[in-house]
Amino acid sequence: MSNQSNLLTIRNLAVNFSGAPAVDRINLDVKPGEVVGVVGESGSGKSVTMMALMGLIDAPGKVTADEITFNGTNLLKASASARRKIIGKDIAMVFQDALTSLNPSYTVGYQIKEVLKLHEGLRGDALHRRALELLDQVGIPDAKNRITSFPHQMSGGMNQRVMIAMAVACNPKLLIADEPTTALDVTIQAQIMELLVKLQKERGMALVLISHDLAVVSEVAQRVAVMYAGEVIETNKVPDIFAAPHHPYTEALLAAIPEHNVGAVRLAALPGMVPGRDDRPRGCLFAPRCKYVVDDCMKARPALAPLPSHGEGAQVRCIKPLNLTGDANIHTRGGAR
Repeated sequence: MSNQSNLLTIRNLAVNFSGAPAVDRINLDVKPGEVVGVVGESGSGKSVTMMALMGLIDAPGKVTADEITFNGTNLLKASASARRKIIGKDIAMVFQDALTSLNPSYTVGYQIKEVLKLHEGLRGDALHRRALELLDQVGIPDAKNRITSFPHQMSGGMNQRVMIAMAVACNPKLLIADEPTTALDVTIQAQIMELLVKLQKERGMALVLISHDLAVVSEVAQRVAVMYAGEVIETNKVPDIFAAPHHPYTEALLAAIPEHNVGAVRLAALPGMVPGRDDRPRGCLFAPRCKYVVDDCMKARPALAPLPSHGEGAQVRCIKPLNLTGDANIHTRGGAR
């Protein structure tokens, strides 16, 4: 995938906390206007990867990378002031829990206005009008009265809408939504996802959606990156990744979806645990839980390798990928079961 066409390029990103890798050798590309889903179980490094991009990893966390380029700017070499002009304006993030992300001491209107003052330089009536406009755009009724409300006076869904209003206030080129529907009831979850997709399409911005919900990702994203134990283990476009997963972990995630277990006594489950800081295997990190494991899987960590015959952007970190068609010399385990 050529770097020139990418809005965001990440190469060999690593995040370590006191020597323990939380994220290891992450490669990720996002094109302008593209929706990319990032999936994986809790602790796989999804949020940490995006926090590192935003510059939000504090000591003792240490971030290293070969390349982080956004819209032609090398963020690794950019000055602190240059980064501040990009982060929050051109790259914005919606965090998991709105109530802990918003400041309880200030009204929601004040907090939206702070973003607009800092990045857009708005003041006075123009500032107030723009804040009301944003509340209206994210579907908050009676914005004129709600603008003076404090976070505790609003529901979880309303607070999440305020967070989205703050994130899109400066028309970002890239919006990162980190589990944006956590702790919301099902009907509100659907409304928030609908709002995010609507704003993404209207504004033509790229969207990185971090989610556990594979069903939502399959409906919204054009491409998916699957993470496991701090690594990207597979990327591919939708619907290919759901129709024919190439990594055993992706296959296991899909097998656990309730719709795939109709009539079963129990949901399909993946045995074992994600490796911790002190028990990471020398070879493939998924090998201890993989039903297809062979001796070679234990010897060396596989690289994230492209699968050119399966389309642009198809990559897998596995020495014997599943569901390979058109490659007679490669073992196709997907068809051998």
